[in-house]
Amino acid sequence: MSVCYFGTYERNYPRNSIFLEGLRRNAVTVFECHVPLWEKTVIKGEKFGFSITFILRFFIAQFRLLFRYVFFIPKHDIIIVGYIGHLDIFLAKMIAFFGRKKLVFNPLVSLYDTVIVDRGYFTTSSLKARLMRFLDRSACKMSDVVLLDTEAHIQYFRNELDLPNINFKRLFVGADDRLFFPEKTAKPKNNFHVMFIGKFIPLHGIEKIIETAGILKSETDIIFTLVGLGQLRSEIEKKINEQGLDNVRLMDWIPYNQLSQKMAEADLLLGIFGDSDKAQRVIPNKLFQALAVGKPVLTADTSAIRELLTPDEHIFTSEPTPDKIAEKIRFIRTHEKICHTVSINGYRFFQEKLSIEKLGAELKTILKDA
Repeated sequence: MSVCYFGTYERNYPRNSIFLEGLRRNAVTVFECHVPLWEKTVIKGEKFGFSITFILRFFIAQFRLLFRYVFFIPKHDIIIVGYIGHLDIFLAKMIAFFGRKKLVFNPLVSLYDTVIVDRGYFTTSSLKARLMRFLDRSACKMSDVVLLDTEAHIQYFRNELDLPNINFKRLFVGADDRLFFPEKTAKPKNNFHVMFIGKFIPLHGIEKIIETAGILKSETDIIFTLVGLGQLRSEIEKKINEQGLDNVRLMDWIPYNQLSQKMAEADLLLGIFGDSDKAQRVIPNKLFQALAVGKPVLTADTSAIRELLTPDEHIFTSEPTPDKIAEKIRFIRTHEKICHTVSINGYRFFQEKLSIEKLGAELKTILKDA
């Protein structure tokens, strides 16, 4: 089998890099027809593809993609449009139609759900919101197979975006085990280090982590570190200063290939605690990465989590309220043996079900069926 991985996708984004490597490890020949576009902006802000500069760069990228595909990509069986590929799908569909290829779309998220509903960059009645819905629906309708990360997410696409007849396939996100693996590091024995790594966006519920830190600030051995940037960073920083939270440390982005080493410094890693419907439907990258490095992780108890993981066996969960999160952190800190068992179980589960080889094999099966 051979595939062409196509588009302006972010090459190093986990959803793409894991698929690319997973296919190759399962004896699938992969040709990349790629022109960089999205990775040039780490934080996708309020303009999110609507600036004149971006639109110009996008059309130039499409011409470059077509040229590269026609003159440099060898014969293949299937075209996969990588994440973020909602805008690339139109060119990919044309190529697939004339070349008689199956077209597989790897969107990961709904643009409408992410940009409009979750991050609230534009109102739901705006022209931009209608455009996002159009892109979501059109991209799925033009594809022979659409890959999503959870059954809960698939149901959202079917119901909210009115796509009942699309051939959706679930494939979990996983983590890149070339970069994320257990590491040892020296840690202060008198501190319990709680760490969050990720974008400062509404989905992650970082405000609740700050409130949790406020509840626990009298317990001076518990230290919180928040690593990342994003939409809510200045707001979070302001809250930390206003509440005088000496137990919270902020760090900017660190290189992706150094995340595993940073996670090794933590006694507990945090997932997401947002209130949005989207938070119920997704399992974020950071949870898979935490399992891969063999660290205990605490996140909100959601339907998506329970599709894959068993609470208190592979992972710790709590109700997404600051008092309940604080209560669970206290429990984890004082039950070292249970914490160790859960982290070991989570790591073994990752190796058995979520490694690059395993996910690549699942993807290969999906492509064969297509």
